[in-house]
Amino acid sequence: MHLDLYKNINEVIDYIELNKSYTIAVTNLPSLYEKYCREYLNLKYIRFALGLHPQLAFQYKNQLPLLIKNIKNSKYIGEVGLDYVKEDLNNREVQRNAFAELIAQCNKYGEKILTVHSRKAVNDVLSIIGDSFNGKVIMHWFSGNITELKLAINNGHYFSVNLDMVNSKKGMELIKNMPLDRILIESDAPFTKATKKLYNLDFIIRIEEGLSKIKGIELDSVNDILKNNFKQLLDA
Repeated sequence: MHLDLYKNINEVIDYIELNKSYTIAVTNLPSLYEKYCREYLNLKYIRFALGLHPQLAFQYKNQLPLLIKNIKNSKYIGEVGLDYVKEDLNNREVQRNAFAELIAQCNKYGEKILTVHSRKAVNDVLSIIGDSFNGKVIMHWFSGNITELKLAINNGHYFSVNLDMVNSKKGMELIKNMPLDRILIESDAPFTKATKKLYNLDFIIRIEEGLSKIKGIELDSVNDILKNNFKQLLDA
């Protein structure tokens, strides 16, 4: 989720903490990551991830050194990756260079957990990460094709699934082809329809119900599998 995009950030944080919902909150800029780590020191259920969103990488390329500086002491990295919606070649090159440097540093230190954006850029994302990444990768809101999905699966990556995905034709088809033991749930708040105005944990059970139907397994089993997947992820 993107806590910083809610105007009532303190209310959302209190809600998450009160409901004991373990949450990885991604950031879009390393300066924001530093800010939130300073301001919210004693949270039990929320962990901030160090990020430089690909759609901001060109505009804020001056923050790349700040990103690199913080990698050593950050277990969670995100949101990072590539976004090729814009056809600006210079923009894409800046994104690739930043992402490649990030991956190199993560490989150097090891045991990082990455939340990766790959819209219209899956092949380049997977190529830069490689097939022997020294950590764990979560492909966030994956929207590539089945061939790209299989490559990501073969490379050992996880996939975070949101409510919009379980309710769309393409999302359901991709989920059908995802191994159950690699699926995690995400809100991607406030970018999904259900979380645009209000952050409510009801999205969790609704995603689980969707996964139960798509995968053809009992709801209780889905819940158990997702909890185990999250535990395995954190045991990096």
